[in-house]
Amino acid sequence: MDVSFRMRLLTALIGIPFIILLLFSPVPVMTGIVMLVSVVGLYEFFKAAGLLQHKLLCLFGFLAALIIPVGSYLAPGTSLAIVYLYVVLLFCLMLASKKKITFTHLAIVLIGLLYIPYFLSHILYIRTMQFGNFYVWLVFLGAFMTDSCAFFAGKALGRHKLCPNISPKKTIEGAIGGVVGCGLSFILFGIIINAFFTPWLAGQQMNLWMLFVLGLFAAMVSEIGDLVASMIKRQFGIKDFGNILPGHGGILDRCDSIVLVAPLIFLFILKFGILF
Repeated sequence: MDVSFRMRLLTALIGIPFIILLLFSPVPVMTGIVMLVSVVGLYEFFKAAGLLQHKLLCLFGFLAALIIPVGSYLAPGTSLAIVYLYVVLLFCLMLASKKKITFTHLAIVLIGLLYIPYFLSHILYIRTMQFGNFYVWLVFLGAFMTDSCAFFAGKALGRHKLCPNISPKKTIEGAIGGVVGCGLSFILFGIIINAFFTPWLAGQQMNLWMLFVLGLFAAMVSEIGDLVASMIKRQFGIKDFGNILPGHGGILDRCDSIVLVAPLIFLFILKFGILF
């Protein structure tokens, strides 16, 4: 067992109880945690993009990262009005900066806000749904089981490179193992819920077939999220977004899959449902 793997394992063992505590937290506490993670992740993103020198622009970004997670409490019309006013303020800031802040800088801020706090806020959208205290587990199960199953499948069976120019260690066999493993873990989750928690679902049960399909899609977008983060880091010329998590890098390195899995889980449940 190499040093890097031991560090990853130790960080995971410390982080798992924190994740479980988060999942059992009431909505206001969960909102606060999403806000904190959003700000830290956005800071890492701005640092990678070389944007920290524009302090006022970054401050606008961090303020938005605090506001976006509470959008779940606001009416759609109010949220759209806030977005409109925010973009207008960014344009005014650009005009007043005497060409120091460019449209490219604004684009980086807006993409960062969409990529990190907005996508992460879907954890809260899920949590506030009926039975959302059960559904929200699927976000983390999808991201972490895909990563774990892909890692071990790649170690055992990996022969063919998946995207060598983006992430040299990832293999096609590992990616397939991650997808299958995630789908099966969703079925296991449904079996456990159906066996012990049906009374808390108003007598309804998890649809295992729909869970399996959702698990497959969750794994795919999880792996896409991981590859996109790797590509961003390569384009910025960095190895990790940060070093706050030993063996894992920064907050954004650990959340690169979650940011895409959370919206998928929300939209899938909203459109198709997983109960019967």
